[in-house]
Amino acid sequence: MKNIGTWIMPVFALAGAVCNAENAESKIVTHEAPAAEKASPDYSVEVNGKSVFVYTVPTLRGGPASFAYFDFQGTVKIKVLSLNKTDSVKILPASFGIKHELKDGSCEFFLSKPANLTIEINGSYERALHLFANPIEKDAPNPDDPDVIYFGPGIHEITTLSPKSNQTVYISGGAILRLKILEGEKPVQGKNWKGNKVYKTFMETRGVQNVKVRGRGIIDMGFLPWHARTAMWFEKSKDVLVEGIIILDAPAWVVAMHNSTNVTVRNIKQICQRENSDGIDICNSQDVLVEDCFLRNNDDEICVKTTTASPDLESKNIIVRNCVIWNERARGLGITSETRANIVDVTFQDCDIIHDFSNGYDCSSLAILVSDSGSMSNIRFENIRIEDIKNTLINCWIGADMWGKDNKRGNIKGVVFKDIIVTGGKFPVSKITGFDENHLVEDMTIDNLNIQGKKINDLESGKFKINQFMKDIQFK
Repeated sequence: MKNIGTWIMPVFALAGAVCNAENAESKIVTHEAPAAEKASPDYSVEVNGKSVFVYTVPTLRGGPASFAYFDFQGTVKIKVLSLNKTDSVKILPASFGIKHELKDGSCEFFLSKPANLTIEINGSYERALHLFANPIEKDAPNPDDPDVIYFGPGIHEITTLSPKSNQTVYISGGAILRLKILEGEKPVQGKNWKGNKVYKTFMETRGVQNVKVRGRGIIDMGFLPWHARTAMWFEKSKDVLVEGIIILDAPAWVVAMHNSTNVTVRNIKQICQRENSDGIDICNSQDVLVEDCFLRNNDDEICVKTTTASPDLESKNIIVRNCVIWNERARGLGITSETRANIVDVTFQDCDIIHDFSNGYDCSSLAILVSDSGSMSNIRFENIRIEDIKNTLINCWIGADMWGKDNKRGNIKGVVFKDIIVTGGKFPVSKITGFDENHLVEDMTIDNLNIQGKKINDLESGKFKINQFMKDIQFK
């Protein structure tokens, strides 16, 4: 390990066996788990006959869930054996169209491109298997490079990191960073809004550029108290990449940025059971791409905000695509309160929401919530598939809540919902709520909204709840 100073206390770093299985059509890389890890009691997984370690993680609903990860290229055969009697299997997202076969209690299927899958046995989500099939890594950094903070296979206890410009934090497959609070470490906040102590963010940058956080390993935050640390915070930073890693049981926000530009978050996986574990928070930031991620958290999954007012940046030029969402409680995709500056040119596209357990109020699958003075414009939701929903599909709202700080409200103008398909769960409601005659939800297009096989052509058939502070809503 290089350049990690006093922050890191290795508990044990075992030789991580990386297994390559190659034939004319495929290549597989598996990563051996640290010896202390207990395997899932529910599943075993093989890829082209090679065993893949299956971990467990606590979840808000049911659980523990199981998960496994490996890298591949070409076409591979995957065999999942449930250690309980198996009568039926679902492989989600259904839009991937993966066909499977049950043989002697095991589920077998082929995979020819990377995917973040969820496998549910006998119609139950409660002890699901999350299978993270990654692309083969390219250009893994040299552990001896002085600009690489390198974590090899094994378990590493760690408190905080502050990567500098042009540095890479690399967490290899088979590595687990187990976050802790140092004895005698002083909190940065003695009591937050819930009365909890808040300590320094685990990984934080300020005013840096060209920082990468990548690999295939795991960041485990489950030993920290609730609210103790945010996982990642990129402040006034440029050209940031977060890619490939797995983050478990975060006690607060997970990947967050503020006043930053040109940020890419790609193929990260999060399973976090604790409240306020927002998955990806894009705050006052511009030119942001989020793609190919899996999020299952106990709060907003992917949200755009402007937590601070001008002269801080507007949030602008943001694309979220090809993500798989398991919305445990709050909002799946959207703009979620704390809107003190404008938010412009945001697109959510080609995403699957495989479960949405949010229970109404201001929570929903797709959201635009304005609780401050900033205005929202050119916001698009396109090709979104929702497989299981319990309450609210769309919520566009302007009002005051506990998170807002401004005394006046903004506007919502120029919103498109296109090719939104709901296939399962209850028939959801949707909401459009302006604030007053000067703070409207206006110029909204709903193009090809289909709920459980029914084409929605008007507000009534879509079970929209509205007030008078809206105008120019059209269906196509």
